[in-house]
Amino acid sequence: MMKTLLVFFTLLLTGCSSGLQVSVPDSYFEQNKATGYLVGSLGANTEWPKTGKNLISTINIRPIGTAHDITNTLDGVITITSNNEDGHFENPNVSGHLFSIELPVGEYEIFSIKLEGSDGNKTLTTQNRKDMHVRFEIEPNKASYIGQFLAVSRIAKKSELWNLQYPSGYGYLQHSYDQSRDESLFTEHYPENKTMPFNLELLTFSNSRVLKN
Repeated sequence: MMKTLLVFFTLLLTGCSSGLQVSVPDSYFEQNKATGYLVGSLGANTEWPKTGKNLISTINIRPIGTAHDITNTLDGVITITSNNEDGHFENPNVSGHLFSIELPVGEYEIFSIKLEGSDGNKTLTTQNRKDMHVRFEIEPNKASYIGQFLAVSRIAKKSELWNLQYPSGYGYLQHSYDQSRDESLFTEHYPENKTMPFNLELLTFSNSRVLKN
């Protein structure tokens, strides 16, 4: 029963977009706390050869202070995953999905990012080795906008002879902000929340193997 409710909740959050999956544990809403919204976009660079369209990207989020309460199976974690299909926006440079997730008020952190791809022979995974602690806050009846995360492929050379470049199967997320576009998408896809304050959350972090400014 819980799994069925979770799937239904996911469809509501993503506007039935098949390329984006969001998971929020039921336990987050058991205390009947006030809520706000986590808003951002997850997608891919579309420029060859750095295109990340073939990468599957997952962002893992948890409330601050719960690190020791979460097992290696990621129980109790909010996950946002994109396979870059059926996006809400696309142009010659980027494509992606808007996400809008209702969450109890409080402080949260992105602690883990995972990207999966292929070099044509095997599946390759890129993920952080240590907790990332990229923090943001959810405030009551407000949309907290944390920006856009675009999958970018690391580049490999097919051969030294031809010096051809192509996506290697490994990748990272490039973070930036496109508030005007994403606020318009938020109003379009979630008109019931169009009067809600849309607040920019400035994320602070150092460049790593999975996340770059």
